[in-house]
Amino acid sequence: MVAVALFLVACRSSSEAASDALSVSTTPSPSTGPARPIQLTVRDSGAGGVTVEATWLGIQEDGGLAFKVRFDTHSVDLSTFDVVENVLLRDGAGRELRASAWRDERRASHHRAGTVKFPALPPGSDRSRVTLVVRNLAGIAERALTFEFQR
Repeated sequence: MVAVALFLVACRSSSEAASDALSVSTTPSPSTGPARPIQLTVRDSGAGGVTVEATWLGIQEDGGLAFKVRFDTHSVDLSTFDVVENVLLRDGAGRELRASAWRDERRASHHRAGTVKFPALPPGSDRSRVTLVVRNLAGIAERALTFEFQR
C-alpha cells in the first residue's frame, strides 16, 4: 500500500512538472499587458458560410500571444486557406502584427483548427483590447474577433 501511495505521488509530481512546462503564463506585467480578456472565446457571425471561433490561450513565455482558432463550414474548402498570410492581430490603437506561426491541429476541407501565435505587442501598444483579424476567407475581405481586457 505504501508503494502504491509513493507511485501515485511520483506520477502526480511528474505530470504536474509536464503540465508546468506546457503552461501559458497569464500574469500581467508592464511589457506583456493584461492577464486575460473579459471573454475567453469569441465567434463571428458566419459570413460567407464560414464560422470563425477564437479562444485566448494567453501570453507566452517570450511575451508573444497565442490563440486557438477554429474554422467551420459546409460549403467552402478550408484546407488551402493560408492562416499565417491572412490572420493578423490588431491592438487597440489599430497597429497590426502579422502571425508568426500556425500549427494545425485539424486540417480538413470543412473543419480546421489550430494555434496561431503572434510576437509580443510593441512598447506603447494599446493593450485594452486586441482584435484577431481574418482576411480573405470565403469571399469576406475582413472578419474581426475582438478581445476586451479587464483593467
